[in-house]
Amino acid sequence: MSGSAGVVGRVRREDRRAQILGEAIGIIGRRGYYGFSVQELADGCGLTVAGVLHHVGTKEKLLVALLEERDRRDTEAVIEQLEQELGRAPTPGDARRALRTVVARNVTQPEIVRLHTMLRSESLYREHPAHDYFREREARVLDAFTRLVEGVGSATEPRSVARHLLATMTGLEEQWLRDPDDIDLVAEWDRAVARILADR
Repeated sequence: MSGSAGVVGRVRREDRRAQILGEAIGIIGRRGYYGFSVQELADGCGLTVAGVLHHVGTKEKLLVALLEERDRRDTEAVIEQLEQELGRAPTPGDARRALRTVVARNVTQPEIVRLHTMLRSESLYREHPAHDYFREREARVLDAFTRLVEGVGSATEPRSVARHLLATMTGLEEQWLRDPDDIDLVAEWDRAVARILADR
């Protein structure tokens, strides 16, 4: 009995944490990090503030957990979709296709993209709790884009081209968030990548 109760308890804690993360994503997506309060989150989850913090720690830890959870889900979804399309595990040579898959996935989750975009902008302040997360994440993404450029042909400045790709992706996402009915994000990404990598 005690073993079963322990399993049930763990499942319930995991479910509660998932509920908290989901509710927090919605609030921050609407208000941004600085407009977000743990009290509002607790009210939305039917918990006390102490109850929320019991599951996630501090407000700052909650923020990082949200960002990491988003990255984890996206990575798993992209790999799964590529495996279905390719009939095999993706390789570094599939990076360009993987990027397109990421953009297509973002179209299906505008609230998450909005959250990420708002937090990325707010984290330009060094005091922001996600400042280090975004700086480190951007470095990893830039490394990945650089490998992509190097893999599709010779380039005298692959790092610079990689920066153009990253800036294009984030810029197009912001324009799409402002006017989703007027912008086909995937089509615009395809056109931009074709131009940037035209000679490579």
